[in-house]
Parts: sequence; structure tokens; C-alpha cells
Amino acid sequence: METVNKTREAMDTISDKENGATSSNTNSGNGIFASAKESFESASRLLRRKIPRTGHLMTPRRLWINTVPTQECDIVIMFPHKTEDMELMWMLSQLRNGTPGLVVQVKHHPSTDSYGLYLTAPFSLMLKTAEELHLPKRLKQEHGGGLKEFVQLEMDLFETGEDMDKDFFTTQERQWMVYHLLHTLRASANDQFGTFKFVEGQAIIPKCLSEGLISQIYPLHDLDALQQLRQSWVRTFVKKQPLDSVCKYFGVKIAMYFAWLGHYTFMLIIPAFMGFIFWIGFGRGDQSSEDIGYVLFSLFNVIWFSIYLEAWKRYSSELAYKWGTLDQRHELLREPRPLYSGNLERSPVTGRLEPTYPAWKRHVFRYFVTVPVIVLCLTVVLCVMVISLKSQDWWDKHIQNEGYYFWLSYLPKVLLAVIITLLDEAYYKVALWLNDMGKMS
Repeated sequence: METVNKTREAMDTISDKENGATSSNTNSGNGIFASAKESFESASRLLRRKIPRTGHLMTPRRLWINTVPTQECDIVIMFPHKTEDMELMWMLSQLRNGTPGLVVQVKHHPSTDSYGLYLTAPFSLMLKTAEELHLPKRLKQEHGGGLKEFVQLEMDLFETGEDMDKDFFTTQERQWMVYHLLHTLRASANDQFGTFKFVEGQAIIPKCLSEGLISQIYPLHDLDALQQLRQSWVRTFVKKQPLDSVCKYFGVKIAMYFAWLGHYTFMLIIPAFMGFIFWIGFGRGDQSSEDIGYVLFSLFNVIWFSIYLEAWKRYSSELAYKWGTLDQRHELLREPRPLYSGNLERSPVTGRLEPTYPAWKRHVFRYFVTVPVIVLCLTVVLCVMVISLKSQDWWDKHIQNEGYYFWLSYLPKVLLAVIITLLDEAYYKVALWLNDMGKMS
């Protein structure tokens, strides 16, 4: 850090000398303007040093337009703007000592006066991590094809691209493995980040995130792959979704979500068509015909939904087998939740000190807070439903007796839709609150 500051000061000194030489060579007619320009530039440099957040306001606009994304980087760790140099150096030493071979670059962001660590890993470290994570990779056709857990000794059996270092692992796989390496960092005895003290064996990165010592961790985009997805996916209308490309870039979870979204949207064509048929056949008759149509359409929806669930299970299993997650191993042991900071007790299983929450406090919150809130929400929903049905019947009779327009009968339905939207937003916030309280217990 001292080298960076000295370099910056040296460049400012050279710039001052150059400006001084330029002003001395100008004629007397332009001396006033040159002197004013020199004073303005000196004041700008002084402000950029003293007030780093205003530096981007004095930077030429073309430098922001022609920005070039950082290359050779998978994960970025950002720190708050008040992070001290000693804290940054401690984290840097933990990364280099805890994960040997990890490439770490330190960069300062003048616009926010914050530092970022740009992380990537060499190909040799990626191979070792892939074997530890049992990453499934595709075999060559002459060796049977299909997916198999990666083993370094059998490297020649797996498919590789033209450039093995760049094409063997996808962007998502590289970022996932670097993220895994970050979570393998464990604190030793008496480790301290600023004023926060770690417990021996505690995960460093998740705890720093929960305590606000690290502002955020995020991956960087691959602009070339992102542009290809934009052309083949976002800007198309009737083409089939490129799920394989989405899986390679965003991962299996995101690809599975969009696979379900496309499958569900396509399957909704059937009930939409049948609903239109029922509306034509039963929606223009008397009340008894409409009731028969509603019952038949409800029965059809039950049958359709059951068939749809089985179809989605089959389709999702095919995708999971194709993407190598059908028989993927799960983590048997996970680090205790970093968001909870309670009393430390020795675990009877591992023998280590772990944060422990009293069971009686959890039961008290569950039975005296969670259960009453859920019962109250269900009661409100039941009351709203009953009132809506009663008001709809009363309004229909009132319209029939008074001879109002038929479209006025939809007013209670519109009101019910508005109430459901408001209640849904309220219940969502209540659920988030209960979930956050549950994580802390």
C-alpha cells in the first residue's frame, strides 16, 4: 500500500513539474491563463487526495466511457470505505497462506474510497479443487461419453477444448471453485480482524460478511459469453431456450428455474384452451349450466395438474442427469450459521467450540410468536374470503333488482384482487421477519 501511495505522489510531482515547465515557456500574453490552469489542476489533485469520493467528478468523461473490464478475475471481494490498511493486509495474508496458489490482486476504487480483492486461480489449482469437489465432467466418446467425477490422474479421458486452460472449465465452474476456496479459510487461535475476534476453526469469509467487515462478494461477467446469450436468448421470441448455454454460464439452479418457467408456460396452453371451450359451452346459459361447467373445469384442472407434476418430474430428472446433478454428493458437514453469535459450547460430536442457542428460547419463540402470527394470518384470510363471498352475493342481487349494468358485478372481484395483492405483500414481509428471527436463534 505504501508503494502505491508513493507512486501516486511521484506521478503528481512529475505532473507539477511538467505544468511548471509549460507555464514558463508560454509568452506573457498567455501567462495569466496558464497560471490559472495550473492552479486549478493543483487544486483538483489536492481534492482528489484529501476527498477521494470526489475524484470521479474531476476525471475526464472519456475515461469512464472507455472503461475496460478486469481480465483474469473470477471473484471480487469488496471492503467498506473505512477499512484500514492493516485489516486489508491481514485478509490478504489469510488468502495467500490459507489457499496457496490463489492469485490475488488489490485495487483501489477512488470513487468510493474502497478497496477490492480480485481473485482467480491457476489451472493447476482448479484441477485440484475440481477433484476435491467431485466435479462431474464429460468423458470422450471413445471412453464411453457421459459424465464422470473428475480425477486428475485420468485427465486424458475427459473432453477438452482447443485451449485446455480456458475451455476445460466453464465460467460458472471456475467461479464456484474459487468461491469454495474462499469458504475453506479457517481462523486460528487469537486471529482478529479489526476489533472482531474469531474463534479457532471458524469460517472467516461468511463471518466477515455477516459482521459487515466485507461489504460484498460477487463474480464478474464474461462479456463475450454474455453477449452470445443476449443474442440467442434475450432478443429472441419464438426460439427454444438455450438451456445448456444458460447452465454453463449461470449454473444448474438458474438453468433449472428457467427450464421450469418455460415448461410451465408451455403446459398452460392446455388449460387456457379448455377454459375457452368451457366458457363458450357453459358461460352463456343459465345458472345451472354455469355451475356444471365450473365443476367440470375444476375436475379438469385437478387432472391436468397431476399430469403436469409427473411430466415436470420426468423432464427435470432428464435435465439433472444431463447436467450431472442427479446423483451429486451433498455436503455432510456444514459450518455453523455465521449469522448467529451466541454462547460458545463444546460440541459432543466434533469436540470444538460452536455457537449454541438454548432450546427453550427457540421453543418460546416458536409457540408464542410464530404459531400465533400464522394463526392470525390464516384467520384474516378466512374472514376476507367469507366477506368477499357474502358481498358478491349481495351485490349480484342488488344489481339484478336495480337493473344496473352487468359489468358492475365485477367490482367485488376487482376489490378482492386488490386486497389479495396487499395481503400478499404484508405476509411476505411477515415471513421475512420470522425467517430472520429464526436464523438468529
